[in-house]
Amino acid sequence: MNFHSYQHNYIGEDKSLNENGEEEIYWDAIAVTAPKYEHAEEFLKELKSRQNEGIISKKTFLISIPDPYINTGYRPMKTKRRTKSQEELDEEEETFGEIPLHYQSTNNSNNNNNNNNNNNNNNNNNKNEDSTTENKHKKRYHQYHNHSIHNNIDDNGEEVENEENLHKPHYTKVGSGSSMINSLFVITEKLSALSGKGYLDVDILKNKRILLLLNGGIHQHAPLVNLCTKSFSMMPLKNIDIIKNHQNQNQNNKNKEGSEQVNEKPKKYVGDEPVYPIDILLSNLNEIILNLQPGFMVSSTESLIFFNREDSNLKSKALWKQSGVSVITMNVGPDYYTNHGMCKINEETGEILEIAYKKPKEYLEGNGFISKNDTASIYTGIIFFCEKTTEKLLYLHNTSPLDSCTYLGVDSGSQLLKFGVFPDILCSMTKNESFESYLNQPYFYGSHRSLVRKARKVVWDSFRTTPIRSIKIQGSYYYLKNPTDYLNFIHSNNGSEKSIISRKMHSFIGCQDLPVKGIIVNSILMGHGKSFDTTVIYDSILTGVWSIGERSIVFGVKSLFETFHIRDNMMVNEIRLKSIKIKHSISESPKALIVLGVEDDLNCFYNDPSARIANRNWEEFLLSSGVSPDELWSKGVPKILRTARLFPIIVNDQDEKMYEASLWIQNKESPPLSVIGRWRSSKRISVADIIGESYLLDYTQLEVKQQVQQLSENKVGDGVLIVENSNNNNNNNNNNNDINNNNNNCNGCDNNKNNNINSIEIKDNNNNNNNNNNLNSSSENCFGINTNNLVDNAISNSERIKPCTTAFTTPASEYSSKWMIEGDIEAGFKWRREISFQVDSMEIEHILVQGIDQSILPFVKKWSECNIPLSKALETLDRISLSCPLQYTGRLLSCISDTLAIYVNNQGGLRSGPARNSQFEKSFNYFRNHDERKGFLSLIKERRKWLTSYESMIRVARHYEGAGQIVIKNIVDTCPTVLKPLDPSSNPISSKKDWICVSLPVRIDLAGGWTDTPPICYEYGGVVLNAAIRIRGKKSIEARVRRLDEPVLIFRVGQSGDSIICRSLNDLMDYDQPHAPGSLLKSCFLQLGLIDYGDRINFNNVGSVDGRKAQTITTSTTTACIVVCKTLKQQLESLGGGIEVTSSSDLPTGSGLGTSSILAAGLITAMAYAYGYKYTDQHLFHAVLKVEQMLTTGGGWQDQVGGVLGGFKEGSCTKFHNKSDKILVTANQLPMSEQTIQTINDHLLLIYTGRTRLARDLLQDVIRRWYAKTQEILSNTESLIQTTQTMKNALIKGDIKEIGACLLQYWNQKKAMAVGAEPTRITEIFNLVKDYTYGYSLAGAGGGGFMILITKDHCTVTKNKLQEIIGRVEGLESVEIFDTEIDKIGLEISIEKHIEYLQVPPMNVTN
Repeated sequence: MNFHSYQHNYIGEDKSLNENGEEEIYWDAIAVTAPKYEHAEEFLKELKSRQNEGIISKKTFLISIPDPYINTGYRPMKTKRRTKSQEELDEEEETFGEIPLHYQSTNNSNNNNNNNNNNNNNNNNNKNEDSTTENKHKKRYHQYHNHSIHNNIDDNGEEVENEENLHKPHYTKVGSGSSMINSLFVITEKLSALSGKGYLDVDILKNKRILLLLNGGIHQHAPLVNLCTKSFSMMPLKNIDIIKNHQNQNQNNKNKEGSEQVNEKPKKYVGDEPVYPIDILLSNLNEIILNLQPGFMVSSTESLIFFNREDSNLKSKALWKQSGVSVITMNVGPDYYTNHGMCKINEETGEILEIAYKKPKEYLEGNGFISKNDTASIYTGIIFFCEKTTEKLLYLHNTSPLDSCTYLGVDSGSQLLKFGVFPDILCSMTKNESFESYLNQPYFYGSHRSLVRKARKVVWDSFRTTPIRSIKIQGSYYYLKNPTDYLNFIHSNNGSEKSIISRKMHSFIGCQDLPVKGIIVNSILMGHGKSFDTTVIYDSILTGVWSIGERSIVFGVKSLFETFHIRDNMMVNEIRLKSIKIKHSISESPKALIVLGVEDDLNCFYNDPSARIANRNWEEFLLSSGVSPDELWSKGVPKILRTARLFPIIVNDQDEKMYEASLWIQNKESPPLSVIGRWRSSKRISVADIIGESYLLDYTQLEVKQQVQQLSENKVGDGVLIVENSNNNNNNNNNNNDINNNNNNCNGCDNNKNNNINSIEIKDNNNNNNNNNNLNSSSENCFGINTNNLVDNAISNSERIKPCTTAFTTPASEYSSKWMIEGDIEAGFKWRREISFQVDSMEIEHILVQGIDQSILPFVKKWSECNIPLSKALETLDRISLSCPLQYTGRLLSCISDTLAIYVNNQGGLRSGPARNSQFEKSFNYFRNHDERKGFLSLIKERRKWLTSYESMIRVARHYEGAGQIVIKNIVDTCPTVLKPLDPSSNPISSKKDWICVSLPVRIDLAGGWTDTPPICYEYGGVVLNAAIRIRGKKSIEARVRRLDEPVLIFRVGQSGDSIICRSLNDLMDYDQPHAPGSLLKSCFLQLGLIDYGDRINFNNVGSVDGRKAQTITTSTTTACIVVCKTLKQQLESLGGGIEVTSSSDLPTGSGLGTSSILAAGLITAMAYAYGYKYTDQHLFHAVLKVEQMLTTGGGWQDQVGGVLGGFKEGSCTKFHNKSDKILVTANQLPMSEQTIQTINDHLLLIYTGRTRLARDLLQDVIRRWYAKTQEILSNTESLIQTTQTMKNALIKGDIKEIGACLLQYWNQKKAMAVGAEPTRITEIFNLVKDYTYGYSLAGAGGGGFMILITKDHCTVTKNKLQEIIGRVEGLESVEIFDTEIDKIGLEISIEKHIEYLQVPPMNVTN
């Protein structure tokens, strides 16, 4: 038997303590039972996702446990008849649980029909006699029980076992008690193995809190057939407060307390967030566990329960530390009295005196179950066993006959004991229960009463003295058994007091008509649709023209046709089927449309007047359709709706005619002959087939020799398609699946009829002859069977042979190609997840294509947590990138980079890093040449080579951001920068060799920072306030340029720095490497546009680029064209010679005062002057912005505005509205008086923190987060703009206190924009100075550099105090305080006579 488990940081024996020294409380293990193996895999995935979401602790051990299979073993075909004991005869009187599906099958079909007729007459008589609900239930039970399986008697008086009874279905309900005992054993076994034990260690459960979730399977789940089970299916509820595991909850609270602003929860769903019943249950149990002692909690998942969180019983430590068994009960009204288990409780002690299951109201009233206010205490299915009781429960696995409750017992050859929690275990503890009444409690169908009685005696002896108490919780209890219950619940809107019904839960609606009405859950609705307020659409895709009627439910449907219409009060459920040997061309798996009425009873006999199909009685249905009962039911099957093979198998999603053949059932008028003909010729299944109740038999349980013997004798066992003898008088001549058996004519091909089964092809691996699905039977000699080969083949394929559910006959020679059809559980979960992914994808496409300010990262993070493959996520974004408007290219590149980083999950290094790998150069050049589509395709091609490790994936992510930087540069390059000739009359240069000296102040930013940074400034609009300042009485930045006669460029950084001499274009080509010597100076010179440096490259193999001659260059990987330029010497000679450039600044790098951009403004101005040109202020701002892009460092425009213009300025840039828009920066000085400026000077102070800032890393992170469009970044950007206006007013008024308050607010906003803007060292300094200031901020992006203070006292007084305070702190020796004042002039140009100190040696330069 296979068990699935997931372990994450399993803690073993001891729990750790939290920061307060308290024991961490969480479930040590959570197990969920699964009706089938496939469910076990899917349930584990679902629990894992809850663990990722924080509902379950990361330390909890997860396990899913399939229920033990029914093991009957192989028994001889004949057994001696013996006299049955009274106990065995009594066994037929009463059963508990599911009713059987099998009828008696005899050798004489005529007798079988007569028996059926007699039973039908008896049923009608019983119906007339019984009028109450209880009697109707008994009547229905007896209808089944009269047809239970009996053994036949042969002519020799020996009892012959029915072939149908050889092997009962695997998936018969085992009972909650058996499932619980088996699960407790498996959990203990798993935990023992994890702790290194080689044996079952009972003590492993000590001090552990174990939770078992009992899932009842798919037999009775609303709506109708739900392969995912209702506990793991969405409920359309919102405003549900899901309590996370308290460990995660405490961490969340801690994060909230430590932050000044509580951010909204990221939106990762389209519409309301999905809510699952399992989430509500786990939330309830997370509330309980805080006060719960170690032990074993068992909870049914069948009910929907809302606890009143204020109930004192939830928080009572005394109640949850009681010994014995505690049962959670709730008060319910009359609707639940007779259909559920009710508890009679001693209100003073809480002791449970009696549990009554489905008793009449008269019994409940007469025995004190119903209170004066007409409520009763319902058994909710949530039970807790203390440690001592848990140990006794565990010992049952080793006590006969209860040992057969576990998979070990089944593996040992025992017949599985079907035991229930309520009747078989809990009732043994209740005070009013006597030994006799306990032994006579109802038992499950299929159980041997003698075995059950023996087991109950063991339980009675073990648990009779165990106390059982009720813990009553206030709240609401719901049990939704069928579609009617479900519709009544959601349309009456009577969930918990705080919850309301969600009308749109994670769905994408793109209908072209009026807003879609109804409740839409996890669906995609397109085209022209019509629905009503009472319509429910689940997990579906509807396109074209569609309509869903009132009180109708559509579940799991994928309709891509022009029309799809469902009438009122219908339930349409598209089920994915599991089948081998079915050939299908388009659909992922075969499927069937279950089309029934909302109020149809699956378990009612078709000849019962109350039985209905598709909202009409059976007589009307059969009459209008012309269908006969024999077409719906095989012999030996009860004629109920659940077993009626009504629903054609669809193997092609595009086959609209097969959908018509399924949907005609809802129409009251007679179907067209073509439709009913197609229906008749199709292979059809029933609800029983889908849920695994009908003939689900596993061939692997049969011995191979026995199989071969049956085949060679043309006899078949359970699950093998039954070959009926041609002499059978009851062959159905009306059945379209004609069966022609010919034992005498081996060549009866002329009489054979092909069976058209909706394009289903059954492959025969053992027979080389293609029989074209011929359903004729012949003797083995006609088919040429080699039994020896068949034995070998059967042995080799024994594990692949699956059971079948076929309703028609087929030759025994096709044994090896038998196939089964039932609901595909994995496909059901997969379809739901695929719909969810497609909803996400469509919403992401809508967000990106429309340029909506909403983050897609929560969707991507959800994909990663749900194990959506990275390739699938990238394919979605790739598809969008090829159709998205070009203005959103940068955002898409960033989103793909984010996706790679999310899937790497911090395991590949930092994203901030170089992005100049030559392998990506071709892709980058496409973007440089504005060919974004080819750029994306080239990146996709290159990316595939790199997805081999986390480190490589991060490098790819960097290069996607590098491509995004090129896109930003392309936009920045469009802003105007036009050089204008100097007016000769005003040119101050008297000699060609004079130095042109440009001095500039630095700036302090006061509000609006980051809004000046591309792409924020052109996607949102930017406004900044800053001021030019002198430090220690002088301008801090200077640029000096003079002309040279020689055609050479000389760059020098600092007055005493080494000279960088450029004689060729190659000497300039490292301008875009920020750390290369003189890169800033080179970029500024190239930005003037006075020389052509040939950076235009394309891959279109054309002869020119931008009108200039191009030379073709061919490499091993590509062919490119590069512009052929004149040499640097030639170009400088045409300009009249070269220049010598010197830059200087007395401030450290990374000061945060905008030194690099302001220096660039000075250099460009001086160089332009040297050649007789100048920029306007606006174009100078633009030119510096371009230089920052050339350097690949990026940056905004506020630095150059702050240094070029003096005083206090407001700079702005408007948002783009059209494709032709360009960045246009405007700046204006604020109207401030001299007195106001002096007042600010008296309270302005600068402190150098002793730590340089890393602006590039912070800039990359801000741009990354801006493209991500997180709610935090969007709201904070708006706040930055608003603060700018407040600060502007305060500055004009000279309100020092308000200026300080705005500055502090601005700093908090900058911290929100750039994570890491305030390191620990900075916080330490802030704490030292904050009591002496009205406000403070780090200059620029933050992280280090200079600190701006608005002091309460005069700055001189405050400076002296702070020097003393900071001087006493160890580690702050490098911190320095500077006097500063506002510079009211800005950029200044002066001329200085040249003194020769460098002679450039002549060189012959050819390039």
